[in-house]
Amino acid sequence: MNFLPDNYEAPKTSNYYLKIQNGENKIRILSKPIIGWEDWDNNKPVRFTLENKPEQSINPEKPVKHFWAFIVYNYNEGEIQIMQVTQATIRKAIEELCKDSDWGAPFFYDIKIHKSGEKVNTKYVVNPVPHKTIDPYIVQAFHARKCCLEAMFQNLDPFALDYKCYTECEATKEIVKVLSSIQPCSNGIAKKDLDELNEMLNKCDPIYKKELMESLKNMPTPVQNICDIPATLYERVKKAIQINYNKYQSLMNQQELFEVF
Repeated sequence: MNFLPDNYEAPKTSNYYLKIQNGENKIRILSKPIIGWEDWDNNKPVRFTLENKPEQSINPEKPVKHFWAFIVYNYNEGEIQIMQVTQATIRKAIEELCKDSDWGAPFFYDIKIHKSGEKVNTKYVVNPVPHKTIDPYIVQAFHARKCCLEAMFQNLDPFALDYKCYTECEATKEIVKVLSSIQPCSNGIAKKDLDELNEMLNKCDPIYKKELMESLKNMPTPVQNICDIPATLYERVKKAIQINYNKYQSLMNQQELFEVF
């Protein structure tokens, strides 16, 4: 007879700061980062804003480090935490994801950070997980544990409850922004589609663009702006614009090639 249940695990002590463990660490980034410099005084961090880098470190043997700090949901521990990143490997990987149009800002997907080795031989591998909508319980956890990242520059507790303002959840803000771009406008067409149509029209033959807009203005229900086009005409007008766009861009490319020679 066992004294404890077979699946028993001692509860973990809540830690408000993420510490990357050996193996896989899965997170969802929830806020924009604060960026600055970190020094150490008697084993306590002293942080400076990006533009206020100290000329020399307190301890000459420990150089000042560049850091990012942002709020994450740590899946491994089921906690909202601050993740401070001084490792150039991790920063560069996240920065490259942000610049990649297939991934973008890390508010729309989870990230797995795999740590291996020790001390100077420590290695980090950063992999994004396919995009998925953030789980509501993560948003609830974020708002339940308020955090003011800026307090880190004053060496105060970012999770204290007496700040006038707290760091916002960019993950939900970005999702709202994306949803608003795909919500139908008053004519029933998604704003994103209308913006793309307008952008394509602006790259058509200027004469064609002028003639098209004149014809739309002379309709029984005048259309003053391409974004106000009725849904019943959208596909037909889009096809016509696409044809002119392709012809005009091809012509412009030929002219550029001719000028080279």
